[in-house]
Parts: sequence; structure tokens; C-alpha cells
Amino acid sequence: MLSLKTTPAVSRYEAALAALGIRLPLSHDPSYPGTIIDADGKMVCVADMHGERPDTEAVAIAELVLLAVNVHAGFLPEVRHAG
Repeated sequence: MLSLKTTPAVSRYEAALAALGIRLPLSHDPSYPGTIIDADGKMVCVADMHGERPDTEAVAIAELVLLAVNVHAGFLPEVRHAG
């Protein structure tokens, strides 16, 4: 993930997460469907922690949440090209 230009709002948001021990950008832990980890590999949260949804749905939910957090913090999503 690439970082965008830092703005005061982005800096405050990232600082608030850092104060909670969360280092950006967030990513999905491929070993555990629906698990979001920080840049240090520490678990941040789990989508569908009771396993009530199929793994593909849990992964999709986690990906949407981490995308929202990362973009709000000034990180551009990776562009994947079909090939």
C-alpha cells in the first residue's frame, strides 16, 4: 500500500490508532479468514468471530473494513491487474 500526502486530519487519525498500539496500514491475515492485522502483524479485529458466515464472506467484510480504515488514514489501495 502506498502512502498519500499527510494532512493534519490524517495525522490525528493515525496518531489515535498509534495510541491504541495499532500501526498502519492494516492488512488481512490470510491464515485466519476475516482477521485484520496491523503493520506489525498484531491482530486488530475479526469479522465474523463466531464463524456464522462462509470464509469468503468473512474475508470480504474484513477487506472492506481495512480498506476504509487505510484509505481514511491516507493509504492508497494496491491495484491488481488481471494477467
